[in-house]
Amino acid sequence: MAALAVGGTLLFLLMAAVWGNQQAGHNLHQLLCLAAGYLVLQTPRLTAGIFAQERREQTLGLLFLSGLGASEVFASKLFSAALVAFGDLLALFPMLAVPFLIGGVSFELFLATICAWPNFLLCVLAVCLLASVLTRDDGTAVILTAVLLFLLCGAGPLIYLAQSQFSAAAKLSSAWLLMSPAYGPYLTWRGFGMTPVSEFWNNLGVTMAWSGLCLTGAAVALKSLWREREQDSGAFGWRARWQRWLHGDARSRRRLAATWLEANPFVWLAARDRQPAILAWLVVGGIVAFWLGCWVAWPNRWPSVPNLFLTATLLNLALRWVIHFTAARSLGDARRDGSYELLLTTPLDPGDIVGGKFEASRWHFRRVTRTVLALEFAMMLTGLTLRHWTGSALYVYGAIWTGLLAWAWNQSSRWRATSFVLWASLNSARPAYAVSRAMGLTCWSWLWIVFNLQFLFAKLPAFPTGSQGEVWFVSFILFVVLVPLALQALFDVKTETGWGNRVWKGWERRLVNEFRDIVREPLPDPDDPRFKKWKPGERFPWGWDLAQQQFEATRRMITPEQFAAAWRDYRRRRRWFIGTGVGGVVIATLVVTPSSRPQLGLVSFWALGPAWMICVLIVALRFQLFKCPRCRLPFSNGNPLARTCLHCGLPKWSANL
Repeated sequence: MAALAVGGTLLFLLMAAVWGNQQAGHNLHQLLCLAAGYLVLQTPRLTAGIFAQERREQTLGLLFLSGLGASEVFASKLFSAALVAFGDLLALFPMLAVPFLIGGVSFELFLATICAWPNFLLCVLAVCLLASVLTRDDGTAVILTAVLLFLLCGAGPLIYLAQSQFSAAAKLSSAWLLMSPAYGPYLTWRGFGMTPVSEFWNNLGVTMAWSGLCLTGAAVALKSLWREREQDSGAFGWRARWQRWLHGDARSRRRLAATWLEANPFVWLAARDRQPAILAWLVVGGIVAFWLGCWVAWPNRWPSVPNLFLTATLLNLALRWVIHFTAARSLGDARRDGSYELLLTTPLDPGDIVGGKFEASRWHFRRVTRTVLALEFAMMLTGLTLRHWTGSALYVYGAIWTGLLAWAWNQSSRWRATSFVLWASLNSARPAYAVSRAMGLTCWSWLWIVFNLQFLFAKLPAFPTGSQGEVWFVSFILFVVLVPLALQALFDVKTETGWGNRVWKGWERRLVNEFRDIVREPLPDPDDPRFKKWKPGERFPWGWDLAQQQFEATRRMITPEQFAAAWRDYRRRRRWFIGTGVGGVVIATLVVTPSSRPQLGLVSFWALGPAWMICVLIVALRFQLFKCPRCRLPFSNGNPLARTCLHCGLPKWSANL
């Protein structure tokens, strides 16, 4: 990261000097802020499993029984996560002084920048630790972190934006912006302009308060988690009622057993816990409650046709993620804990397991999906009363609602559409990762959301207008979709052999045929670098090849003297790397002071800066290319805090294989 930062900064400055860019310092400052934002957003991926893995493997109790207190366990995990999270950002920090030294930004903005980004990273890390404490899977922790960060960072600005668009008040309160931890980094990227500097420092304090609140919540929750099984088994009073409401009571399970226990026992096993259905109802109810709350706040301006389109899309998209993640989690978790190896010794075959998973999804979500379908039909009728319609505009309106209702109906009836996600989850044993790789971000739906947002918040003509372009575009989409259906009906082809069902049946058949082979394979390591190149439609390159490579590596005759020489070379490279980076910052601080002779900073930078950057680039590349003495691959990719090899797991300073 340090080499990339130095090289990118040097290249940018050389290009700015060639083109004569007078705003090079300001532009470089914005570019470095974007890089810092990218590094901050990588924190959940790096630290999400720090407590979730302990909960999943039931090792928290062992940590407490070893004599460590809850505060000691939490503090050690916090500091280790901070070392991982802050590493890349600290490598970028020396470059943040360059725009100030060449006169691109003021000292006030420079000081705000070096305070804002570490503070924002600490807030993201605190939220990530809270999500990790509350979940058992690293992928689930990443999703929960994203949701919590969206609420913390986006709720205030969205309310501020909604007030500016829908409220008749002339003066807007900036208190909503100050509540967002992302507001301070945004000010450092944009520049203060007309915004008072005091707002930044107030936001800095609010962000620290959010960080402290999340860390306190995570620490308090951690104290009771290691005994959660005992507490759940002995629950009574409100805790027992909560467990029955969340997971289901004996009567509902007896009703499920009477229906499925004889036909397919796996359906009863997969559907007995109704927590996924409760989650789906909470998600749908939250979206509906938010919409109704905004309607109460702005009764005249909130209801609109683009708003209804946007709400229906969010309902379908949220429900789709819940359904697919529930299916992937049930299959992936059982794959990870070895349950299927026991189930396959019973009379159940893979077909019963896969088919039972589809029936369990139908049992969980049939009511909520039908409710969403009815809500969207009601929204379609409501939209007809909100404005005056022309024939062409009504045609476009009906075509759009046909697509949205078809999407909702498809989710309420075709449960085999989760076949591909089930395949990916069984292969990777990482449910959230499988869902994200198999489904992506559903690009067309997000583009549709952004398209409707511009009509919701911008003062543009109401959509749909019924223009000729809209009519032609909608007609083309209908032609592409309806012609295959018409040909299918014309030649009397059954629905089960339609294109979508053939795809789902193909994945279902492949899943059933290869189920036994997959569950017999060793679990892939979540940190395996091959996940980056893995395509969800393919079998994962399982651990047999990796085990064979490691076995061949152990057969290599490497003497302890060769190990000692390699680690001596590593120490030299690391000293040069740290000394060059820190030394340049110290020299710049001694030579230049912000209070006197600002021209000296410019002259010193052009005299010493390029040489220092080239030295840092060379030293960083040399440190990054240090090869592990066992596998002969890059040991740490430039991370001076790495404790093991990224490829073969060799501990640092090992004297032998």
